Amino acid sequence: MKIEQANIFKHDMQLKAPWAIAGRVMESVENIFIELTTEKGIIGLGSGAPSPEVAGESVEESYETIKHFSKNLIGINVENTNHIFELLENNLKHFPAARSAVDMAIYDLLSKLENKSLIDFLGRSHKTLPTSITIGVSSFKKTIDDAKTHIDNGFSHLKIKIGENVDEDIEKVSALFDLSPDSVAIRVDANRGYSLKDLEKFYDRTHHLGLELIEQPLEVNKDKEMLNFSDDIRAICVADESLHSPDDAIALVSNPKPFGVFNIKLMKCGGIHQALKIATIAENEGIGLMWGCMDESKISIAAALHAAFSSSATQYIDLDGFFDLGWDLVSGGYICKNGMMRTNGELGLGVYYNE
Repeated sequence: MKIEQANIFKHDMQLKAPWAIAGRVMESVENIFIELTTEKGIIGLGSGAPSPEVAGESVEESYETIKHFSKNLIGINVENTNHIFELLENNLKHFPAARSAVDMAIYDLLSKLENKSLIDFLGRSHKTLPTSITIGVSSFKKTIDDAKTHIDNGFSHLKIKIGENVDEDIEKVSALFDLSPDSVAIRVDANRGYSLKDLEKFYDRTHHLGLELIEQPLEVNKDKEMLNFSDDIRAICVADESLHSPDDAIALVSNPKPFGVFNIKLMKCGGIHQALKIATIAENEGIGLMWGCMDESKISIAAALHAAFSSSATQYIDLDGFFDLGWDLVSGGYICKNGMMRTNGELGLGVYYNE
């Protein structure tokens, strides 16, 4: 079935509250959207959250690039996936958010053509998993207050942004474990903010508490320095900014492995097709998978959830980006109750336009 029309647009989406991670504060995020329509009127949706910090891709660059590229899709048979993914590789390799938006719109169409949800199209390995919910870099009091609110709302996995002051980080994390030590898992994300000494100190002071994961503790160019740490530390450390592509994944599975877990984000790797390549590498090498996100539309959150549930290597999900948004173009996509996420069983990505 041929693609007949491609519409590209963007929206600036206000956050419910300013959001802080190591080094910056955000008040809104801009996403790009693509709507592909077949000759039979079937619609596939995709979205992207470009980030210069993550992949060197600005919103305007991504928007203009996808507008220009979308002309190549008109008249193409959507089931000719080899040709489509070759076009994406050749034209959008350096624009992963734009590539991801097109990629998920194609997958949305492909699964709808088979009258299936995307997870049933891909093949299901999981039915439901708990997502972590993230607390940004903030004061001790706000961190604890936010944690209490999330726990009261049913979330059992908290991810804390750290990386600005290791002593304050240790104090916060220790206090969080005191809140509900038996029922809440704690993950942290240093966003490349630690030195070797910081990581060693943080781990020595917190690992006995039962810390679940430490995400991207060091700068990307210091991956080899992770090998200075014991297997126990590296087993719970997560490659995030260090992992963009299947080639990165191949480099990171060379023994000894610097990380025990890979964090796949569609906005880094360029969509579901690339993500599943990384997942296969992880599966073959015994690496656990975490699936993360930016502040994104439900379209791309749903795409990541479907992809995550298709991989047997998936152990963790961190797909809370939509909770930060005050507005979105669509509804649906998934069901989240007490922090447990599952797909909604609808065709394709399971999303639909808000009226």
